[in-house]
Amino acid sequence: MKLLIDTHILVWMVLGDQRLTAEQHNALANPDNDIVLSAVNAYELAHLQHLRRIPLEEPIDQLQELVGFELADLPASAWTKVKDLPDLHRDPLDRLLVAHALVSGMTLVSADQCIRQYPVMVI
Repeated sequence: MKLLIDTHILVWMVLGDQRLTAEQHNALANPDNDIVLSAVNAYELAHLQHLRRIPLEEPIDQLQELVGFELADLPASAWTKVKDLPDLHRDPLDRLLVAHALVSGMTLVSADQCIRQYPVMVI
């Protein structure tokens, strides 16, 4: 299974944060699953690091090596999909993440309750 992780999930993984649920932890630790970070979240991570709003200073390539995720470009079809999504979430980056998961057939890993309102698989 391909797991598309939300930005906070990456931060929690690196920090060993206990807010990861058992289901999330098990899915992320399963070697049969591929962990994917969207370019959307790579941008968000860099932006939050610049603002010093998260406790991670490592650049994306070091985090990629540490966690072992694949960095995925946003497919062009996600731009079409995002405009068709209902306006349930005020964060445009999270809406792009949902669209990315939907057009790529990936399961999202997120603790964001708003994301769970969309027709996408979420752990």
